[in-house]
Amino acid sequence: MRSRTHLDRGPGAAGRRRRLCAAAVSAGLATGALISLPAGHASAAVRQTVAVPAYFNPADGDLWARLSSPAPGAGLAVANPQSGPGDGKDGGYASAIKNAHGAGTKVIGYVDSGYLGTKGWTAPDGGTSIDDWVDGAERNVDKWYSYYGASGLDGIFFDDGLTACGTPSDATAYVDAYNRLRSYVKGKDADAKVVINPGASPEECYTQAADTLVTFEGTYDDYVNHYGDDRASWEASADPSKIWHLIHTTGSQARMQNAIALSKQRGAGYVYVTDDDNSHPPGQDWGNPWDTLPSYWSAEVNTVG
Repeated sequence: MRSRTHLDRGPGAAGRRRRLCAAAVSAGLATGALISLPAGHASAAVRQTVAVPAYFNPADGDLWARLSSPAPGAGLAVANPQSGPGDGKDGGYASAIKNAHGAGTKVIGYVDSGYLGTKGWTAPDGGTSIDDWVDGAERNVDKWYSYYGASGLDGIFFDDGLTACGTPSDATAYVDAYNRLRSYVKGKDADAKVVINPGASPEECYTQAADTLVTFEGTYDDYVNHYGDDRASWEASADPSKIWHLIHTTGSQARMQNAIALSKQRGAGYVYVTDDDNSHPPGQDWGNPWDTLPSYWSAEVNTVG
């Protein structure tokens, strides 16, 4: 499965860092210090959901079973058999999705959108154009619903998203493509949840192209010290359900709690924090920080809940 994190992908849009939202907090964060939010702070009004990139196989232990416990567990999880749905139905995933869905965890399927070919990547059915990538993504959406629709699939997660609306010659070329994908998914299920993951703050045009946008994906240190660089202005007043923050390499439970406090302050309605990291074996230039649940899983569920 694709597991490279966005902040490992070079200086492009997905690697942009974000400027701190509140100057009053920045001095404390610059040293990585834990912060305490004042009583009655507006962040207390942000209702959050634990949302997990569940990039682990149901056959490998009880991780999928643990997603939904302790109650309320994860409210959202991304299934990812083979950087997408794979080439056939997997009985283990079918059972895991059905059980998680029945326990209250919405499960959405991973589909790579390949930065719409802007990095020269080849689409699933060949070619590198925007249309090639949209067509390939639609075929993978078809597979997800064919294999796992009956198990309770709740939507689609489009990874490797873009932050710009379009090109100098076509100002909406990119967002138009994602709007096509959103409409395609909603055509399968009007209630499906559609997520786009650029891993950084996209331009406001994307707020209509997805129900939720991953506007941060990176390490705890970056989240504490560099969040806010190039942060789009629309986020400051956005509905929290529009924003999802993914934070890895966190370490201690205290840091997890600090990250969640910050995520509330920053208006993220969906959040996931893990002590897993993106270390990788020799000869491989990327790792997977989403291949297990954190050691403090129960504490995280209770902190968010």
